[in-house]
Amino acid sequence: MIWTRFEVVGALAVPLGLMLAQINLPLTLVAQGEAQFSYTEADVSFSEDVAPIFEGKCVICHGGADENGAITKELELDLTSYDALMVGSEFGPIVEPGNAEDSILWMMIEAGDMPQDGEPLTMEELEVIKTWIAEGAQNN
Repeated sequence: MIWTRFEVVGALAVPLGLMLAQINLPLTLVAQGEAQFSYTEADVSFSEDVAPIFEGKCVICHGGADENGAITKELELDLTSYDALMVGSEFGPIVEPGNAEDSILWMMIEAGDMPQDGEPLTMEELEVIKTWIAEGAQNN
């Protein structure tokens, strides 16, 4: 018996799906070019992964207190909490949940425009923020 490409894919898809469901491993498919794919674990936590990056590198200008104790919010952007972040800046929302590429937050840090002062974000920090946005920018 000769199987078509569609029959082979169909025959493999169901068992593979059942196997992934049984091991209960959250996976996100990330396209890298036309024919390459890699898997990364899902569920980057805002409180455990993203907020510490903001606290260490961004809050000094966006929601933190200056040397006199006055709160600084450049462009009215406050990165001290999830709710404040999701309000955005004086120009509106800066995060498009599920779409890092169209999120102003991602564009600014990826281009190296933020942070303006201090150490730039590391590759790992960039990946955490991009993944968090791509996963839906959840308050978790």
